[in-house]
Amino acid sequence: MTTLQKICSLLLCLGLLAGCGRTRPPQGPPISGAIPPPAAESVPDHDEAFVPSPPGVPPDIQRMHAQLFQQSKEHFAGKAYPQTISGLTRLLALLPEEPIEIESRWLLAQAYRQVGDWEAARDQYRTLAVAHNGNQYQTDAQLQFKELQRLLEQFAMPPLDTQAIRLTLEQLPASGGFDEGIKKMKADGITTLLIDLGCEGAGFQTDQRRIFNAPHHLLDLQSLLRSYVERSHRLHLLVYVGVNLRCVGNWHESPLPEWRDRTYNETTYQVEDSRFFDLFHPDYQRFLEQFLAQLSEESVDGLVFLDDYPMGVYDGVSQSGLTRFQTTFGVRFDPLRAFRPGFDPLQASKLSSRSTKVSGAPDEDAIFWRWAGWKARERLTVVAQLIDRLRKRHLTVQCGLELHPHGLTDPVRALVDYAQDAMEATRQPFSFFFVRPEIDRHSSSDQLSAIEKLRRISTKAVLTRLLPVLDDPRRVWISMPAERGKRILPGPARSSTSFLGEFPSGIGVVHDLRAFS
Repeated sequence: MTTLQKICSLLLCLGLLAGCGRTRPPQGPPISGAIPPPAAESVPDHDEAFVPSPPGVPPDIQRMHAQLFQQSKEHFAGKAYPQTISGLTRLLALLPEEPIEIESRWLLAQAYRQVGDWEAARDQYRTLAVAHNGNQYQTDAQLQFKELQRLLEQFAMPPLDTQAIRLTLEQLPASGGFDEGIKKMKADGITTLLIDLGCEGAGFQTDQRRIFNAPHHLLDLQSLLRSYVERSHRLHLLVYVGVNLRCVGNWHESPLPEWRDRTYNETTYQVEDSRFFDLFHPDYQRFLEQFLAQLSEESVDGLVFLDDYPMGVYDGVSQSGLTRFQTTFGVRFDPLRAFRPGFDPLQASKLSSRSTKVSGAPDEDAIFWRWAGWKARERLTVVAQLIDRLRKRHLTVQCGLELHPHGLTDPVRALVDYAQDAMEATRQPFSFFFVRPEIDRHSSSDQLSAIEKLRRISTKAVLTRLLPVLDDPRRVWISMPAERGKRILPGPARSSTSFLGEFPSGIGVVHDLRAFS
């Protein structure tokens, strides 16, 4: 075998082994201002380690390294960043001599930044910054590392003692009085606006009197948010936007019929179109990705994925959802058979919990529980993927998820009625979690005793089940209904004489004003 053939074989093998991506999980923030070395439990892969070049590299190999580096530079100049990353990753796996290695790592960090892989860029900067033999990029690498580390920490969680006002688009102060309204909110101790987009958008305009001044199209919404965000930031107020993902399609000028979810009608025993949208439809997911990116471009500080319109027990039976379920498990979920007359999933759950096998239990029950678990997990997966893509373009946008109180107090009911798995959600990339202890969708407004009982149970669940699995109390936002004419006191939540005094200092409090719209 000739020398050239050996070189080609070596390139092919290493190229296949090195791959194009990162396999090492991201590292946590440094404890101090110093740049830490890579943690022992996450030693860099072979293609990321700063390894001294082997002595006596043959001239033909050096020329090959130089050619690979030149090709990567050309890809970078042509804004072909994925090809740049692929080429430099393979080059570094070949252990080039030090000058080319240093140049390659610096260029690789720039390419990672261009594609939004901030953690990968940070890791390359760290390698250059802590090199013992020094290099021409070391000082700049230290600065870039600290900047990216600060940004990565910034989106991890919201500020301490968030005091937010939740209001609808229609409740936003008129343009002329907005600044005065913001100043009053600041004086009352408010730090954050949570603007709830609701479920109307351009599609559910049923009350013309109420929505006359509301935006009717996405461009109008962006313009409105841009104005409010700019003026709020000038007065040091944060702005979050509350989004119901099953409703976002109403902001599309002509949403496709196939984007609609399907639901089982327990009265007619038929599956029919829903007024909400299908989270499992690939095209609708792409629209959601575009919509969230456009909101984030208006410099909002965060998004809260609300669940005012949850995916209930009979929802989600669209063709997209059923097909994906069957592909995953190899079995078909038939809603007409599963939701037979008299079917009670919660009762079936109680029966199965008393015995390892329920005599005479039909196969549909077992398939239903597999479906219910899949639906909750798949919903979380869709949201997590949206966040991952969003943060590649907007690193510091925080993303919170609403958890129904039953997700903490009655997980089985939450799985069935709301497609929620609270504990699984805590393992996903959410900045914080939003809980409304006063919620009881099965109680009327005059059942105050039932609501108060649920509030006490939910408060205990947040304290004993949610906070212990999170790393900071600021990652919990608690909602409470605002009272007309009552001033919102500044300061941490524990200063309040209400049930909020039971929570530790640092949690966020959302004062819900929607009842006064």
